Amino acid sequence: MPVAIAAPRPVEKPAPFRLPIVASLAPVVVAVVLWMVTGSPFTLLFALLGPVTALAGVADARLGARRTRRREAARFAEEERAALDAIDLAHAEERDVLAERAPTGAAIVAGAAPRTPSTLVTLGTGSVGSSLSVDPVLAERAAVLRHAPLLVDARLGIGVCAPPVLAAAMARALVVQLAHALPAGTHGITGGEPWVASLPHARAGGGARVEVRDADGVVASVATAAAESELPAGCGVVILATPTGAAVVRHPDRGMRGAVRPGVVGLEAAASWAAGLPRPAAAAVETAALGSLPGGAVGTGPHGPVVLDLVRDGPHALVAGTTGSGKSELLVSWVLAMTAAEPPERLTVLLVDFKGGSAFAPLAGLPHTVGIITDLDEAHAARALASLRAELRHRERVIADAAARSVDDVPSLARLVIVVDEFAALLADHPDLHALFSDIAARGRSLGVHLVLCTQRPAGVVRDSVLANAHLRVCLRVNNRADSVALVGTDAAAAIPARATGRGVLAPPDGEPYEVQFALAGDADVERVTRRWRGSPPPRRPWCEPLPADVDPQDAPGGFALVDLPHEQRRAVAVWSPESDGHVLVLGAARSGTSTALAALAPGGTRVPRGIAAAWDVIGAAASGGPGVLVVDDADSLLARFPPDYRQVVVERLVALLRDGPERGIHVALSAKRLTAELTPIAALAPERLLLRHAGKQDWVLAGADAASFAAGLPPGAGVWRGDRVQVVRARPPVGEADPLVADLEPGRRLAVVTTRPAEVLALLAGAVRLGDEAPGAVVVGHVDEWQSRWGALAALGDAQVVLDACTPADVRALTRTRELPPPLAGLRGVAWRLEPGGRLSRVRFDPGRGA
Repeated sequence: MPVAIAAPRPVEKPAPFRLPIVASLAPVVVAVVLWMVTGSPFTLLFALLGPVTALAGVADARLGARRTRRREAARFAEEERAALDAIDLAHAEERDVLAERAPTGAAIVAGAAPRTPSTLVTLGTGSVGSSLSVDPVLAERAAVLRHAPLLVDARLGIGVCAPPVLAAAMARALVVQLAHALPAGTHGITGGEPWVASLPHARAGGGARVEVRDADGVVASVATAAAESELPAGCGVVILATPTGAAVVRHPDRGMRGAVRPGVVGLEAAASWAAGLPRPAAAAVETAALGSLPGGAVGTGPHGPVVLDLVRDGPHALVAGTTGSGKSELLVSWVLAMTAAEPPERLTVLLVDFKGGSAFAPLAGLPHTVGIITDLDEAHAARALASLRAELRHRERVIADAAARSVDDVPSLARLVIVVDEFAALLADHPDLHALFSDIAARGRSLGVHLVLCTQRPAGVVRDSVLANAHLRVCLRVNNRADSVALVGTDAAAAIPARATGRGVLAPPDGEPYEVQFALAGDADVERVTRRWRGSPPPRRPWCEPLPADVDPQDAPGGFALVDLPHEQRRAVAVWSPESDGHVLVLGAARSGTSTALAALAPGGTRVPRGIAAAWDVIGAAASGGPGVLVVDDADSLLARFPPDYRQVVVERLVALLRDGPERGIHVALSAKRLTAELTPIAALAPERLLLRHAGKQDWVLAGADAASFAAGLPPGAGVWRGDRVQVVRARPPVGEADPLVADLEPGRRLAVVTTRPAEVLALLAGAVRLGDEAPGAVVVGHVDEWQSRWGALAALGDAQVVLDACTPADVRALTRTRELPPPLAGLRGVAWRLEPGGRLSRVRFDPGRGA
């Protein structure tokens, strides 16, 4: 982005002076008026004040203008100096940027130049256009960047025309730059002076013209001649040097043509620099079996077997390659090479496969393998990855307890290598793991945790915090040069043929990249490693096993479930204490284990029967009962079975129990399939919730859970308690249920029957008489309407038993003139209501056909 520099504000001119005519004439007028009034000639002396005032104003204006001009001149000079300094500083930064893009040959042979893979070279120094944006006042000074590196692209072909000695020195500087920037493993250099043959890039052939080649042909060239006409074809840039100066005389961009001070390198300096460069040899091309390589080797390179040592060269590694390039095969071979060299007590491996789970299947039986995480089991994957944070904390504690500085000082702590295939897919499913892998990358060396991350394209996937610590890099075949250059500093991986599976470019942390043919592993290699370490103690796993679907009560002493705590690498026992935790609500779909959960939560609680009549009695009795736990299973279904009037009363009674019960030691444990409208006020008073399997995510969220914690297909008894995954212990719900309260008629006590079927009752009851035909001791039978029409009939019966047969609750309310509902009779045969003298309603057995 162009840098904007503000120009100094122009000098402001003083405001022009105006003669104060009114102020000068005012004293004259006043003097004349006073003379005319007083007649005294002395008053005319006031007239002199006018000219005096005018002269004083002129003098003051001139003095003020002089001061303004001096102040403005000083300000302008200061702002001009600041602007010029800013321009010089910006120009210096521009020169530094250009110098970093293409270091000169002299800087390279002196050993003070960074390496940037590029074909840009510096011809010398000269004047180039600047990117500064300034006011037109300073445009001439800022527009030209003087004594700046003059960069050209050597792919245009560079021709040098000068006397032989000078031309050779100038060409030498350009060749040094190209050899420094382009890796020897993928680029060759032909022709030129004899010292060029000592470069690691040197290839046979060529003439006076120096050519740089890659797999596709010539990418850059440098030629020398005494005159421009003698240069070979293909020189798009020509620099002409004479004893009096040098200039670029040919360039596709006319703005680049002009004077230049060329860079030169001496013959002795170039030869010494070339001799000191590392010697990468040609790529290995033969595929080898892993078993044929010496221990620890994972492939063959130009110098023989190649060992990838994470401790020495890591601590972490990146592997890239397109589909079919052999990434998974490389990872398998690498793991087998590592585990063949180290026992499980010193090295463990965690394998993460997010492309189906089959890549690491052969390694599952290795004694070093502590687990395989795949994308096929999302819940298990999330659980295992959460345990990695706890593993870092565990290792910190172990190292701190041993008063050690790193894992190297703690022999009992094995190194953990985390191998991830398809790292991009893992982060796509679990984006929150970016922070975890950045943490491992930063602290892994001291904690003994190493990452081997494999993906098709690291760019945009692997964050800088991980890249900065991944010193060991391997690039298998990729589809474009940019991906290869970004990972290993050379585009050689883009030139690997598709048939060369397992071939890649290795970029060690302290050397030139070179090609490696990685070995292929087979079943025999897996068996060899397994057999070698057979009998070794099993390594410590970074997490506990998943909770079993069936938990014995003895495995959770004092609790109702086992709790999975992967972030702490342990299990715990879930405990519900009614006195301290309050009421509990269990929510879950059909066959999710709600009844079993209630049996485990409150094994000694009072269970509410499923029948309406018995449930009414138990709930009503609980309101006046003593301390204990009331267990209401399938509460939503139970409430739905009650008629509307009764349902409202049951809800009110349960709300009262949950609200006021704890003061008397009464607590409630409920279960339901879902939160219905009737159950909502009850659920609001239950502070604890056990969420078992739900039919869908929407019901899960409505139950008050986090959508991210939803898991379909949980086994019965599996759910979430206080945010953690639990598995309820095996418990058998009680089989029997309480019967509804039904009394018998009291023999010998007078009986009156209120019914909607008087004729039928009169025919079945011996000695019964109709209402109005009373006889001493006889059973009085009347229609409910008749009883209501005789206001004093019931009162006249005294302590007689009044049975309400085949009546509705509305009939009972109208007859008793009360809003209290009689106990429900649903599901009961041969049962009626009995009205006691005090107005209380109860159930009584009444079957006229049997003489009751």
